Amino acid sequence: MTDKQIKHNADVVDLVEVEKDNYNSLEIISKKQSQVVGIIAVIWTLFQLYTGFFGLFPAVLQRSVTLGFALVLTFLDCSALQKNRKKETIPFYDWILSALSVAIVVYLFINYKSLVMRGGSPTSTDVVMGCIAILLVIEAVRRVVGLPLVIVSVCFLTYAFLGPHLPGILGHRGYGLNRVATQMYITLEGILGTPMSVATTFVFAFILFGCFLEATGGAKQFINLAFSLAGKYVGGPAKTAIVASGLLGTISGSSLANVVTTGAFTIPLMKKTGYKASFAGGVESSSSSAGQIMPPVMGAAAFIMAETTGIPYLKICGAAAIPAVLYYLAVFLSVDLEARRTGLKSIPEDQIPSFGPTLVKSVPLLIPLITIVVLMVAGFSPLRAALVSTVVMALGSCFSKRTRLTSKVFIETLKKSALNAISVTVACAICGIITGVITLTGLGLKLSDLILATSGGELLPTLFLTMIASIILGMGLPTTAKYIVLAAIAAPAMTRLGVPLVGAHLFILYFGVIAELTPPVALTSYAGAAVAHAPGIETAFQGLRISIAAFFIPYMFVLYPSLLLVNVTTEGMLISLLSSFIGVFCLASASIGYMYGSLSLWQRAVLLGSVFLLVHTSLATDLAGIVMILFIVLMQKINKKDNA
Repeated sequence: MTDKQIKHNADVVDLVEVEKDNYNSLEIISKKQSQVVGIIAVIWTLFQLYTGFFGLFPAVLQRSVTLGFALVLTFLDCSALQKNRKKETIPFYDWILSALSVAIVVYLFINYKSLVMRGGSPTSTDVVMGCIAILLVIEAVRRVVGLPLVIVSVCFLTYAFLGPHLPGILGHRGYGLNRVATQMYITLEGILGTPMSVATTFVFAFILFGCFLEATGGAKQFINLAFSLAGKYVGGPAKTAIVASGLLGTISGSSLANVVTTGAFTIPLMKKTGYKASFAGGVESSSSSAGQIMPPVMGAAAFIMAETTGIPYLKICGAAAIPAVLYYLAVFLSVDLEARRTGLKSIPEDQIPSFGPTLVKSVPLLIPLITIVVLMVAGFSPLRAALVSTVVMALGSCFSKRTRLTSKVFIETLKKSALNAISVTVACAICGIITGVITLTGLGLKLSDLILATSGGELLPTLFLTMIASIILGMGLPTTAKYIVLAAIAAPAMTRLGVPLVGAHLFILYFGVIAELTPPVALTSYAGAAVAHAPGIETAFQGLRISIAAFFIPYMFVLYPSLLLVNVTTEGMLISLLSSFIGVFCLASASIGYMYGSLSLWQRAVLLGSVFLLVHTSLATDLAGIVMILFIVLMQKINKKDNA
């Protein structure tokens, strides 16, 4: 591949990312108003940097400032994305909403000491400001995230009011407007709760890190590195997509960001070598989705998990490492089998960048990633590790003209960091409303008891019900939101059945990620379809087909905690790895319809049945499953020999 081709593809990546990844209307509004929005965004980023390095304000104040910036930018930056896209000015009502967003923050600052002193005795002004805050958050989420999350939050708020009128286990004493409004506004068990804490610290810091890595050319270089590693093999472009998404997943923590960044490069290459457009989009969406479970930088939900469970973030990264690798192995096997089934050829070596020079160019950009890991191992908080690594990256970029940041690019990166943080921040705010209602009403324990009663207290049925709930919620909620809801509802039921705490929460997170690939609402697949110019539903089903083997992995790490580095024994680790690999291979073969040759329907059914037997942890079922697999492998070998 020539330097000119690489540069062209890199330009395409930037173009798609600008179009897909920002909730940004700065191109539509007037220049003066655009400058105002840009200045506010830069000030927000500088505020986060200052408090990250020199110490946070008290929790209520720190989180309220973050919320205020996010709301103001939502109403000013996203206003032109509403019904009238041709409008070149921000509507007056959005200026009013922005002023109210500032007012709810200023009120907390002015009355902070009196709010602490009077505790549970709110004034009428407190209630009014609380109602305004709730409505502002709901409207911001409607604009940035969409109606499904708004509907869920409104249902939870309604549940808080209607408790006495609900039957059976769902009933509770009920709460009035005063209690609900103040709970959500002036306490740390509502809008300003744990999700907002994570948004204002860890999440923003890693968004900043990712934006600077992109500005210095890291994303493009990782794609080239992946292409030099995997491009020469059968189905090389598809394997490049997997490797590139894995590399970018370590820094972005965003499925959509991965799709539009790597997909603009890999999807055209996949189509060029013979893959169907829908399959190319499915490969990219499947491999990109694991970005939120790929250490060292996982998605926002992982940071919330650390805060919720009290498990150090570094330990969560360690627990997630093997399942994440198994996920990518599952997708890799599916892609490899599809390439062999359809007889695709590899790319000529003269079109593939040399690994050595590409690796040398990537070294300066790998140093910040290594810095993050080293600092967290040394005991630094994820917030401080991300900020220090960002500084290391910015300073390191100065030593090469190719990566050096100009003052204009530096300011644009600060602005983009804030704009990219809007959607996560407002989603965390509304998740605070949901968790606040769950805490207030005790709904979490009630639904946990209901899950246990429905499953008969058996582990596998409980896991299955949790999986179904994750996929259903995933049709309308972002990963962070559905994790928060299920962490309060389903995780207690799993831990009561003996599942390790980190295993229960990772099970929920894992299926929350997979839900983004599950039709009919599969946002990641639709993003891949847009890049591939393929039908959305067809691409979603292709993505599901490619990643179907990944559905097996969460069951394995719950049943075999050694995969999570919990209660590790040599025997347990070997058995769990071997069982996981066999199960992933069989599911990938059954899904694609190919092993050493084409598989008939009954052979695929036998492989699928053998996987179900392997999941059931008993000697008899394991032996039966292995015998069935060996039988199919033997038949495939014989057929291959006969065909030869």
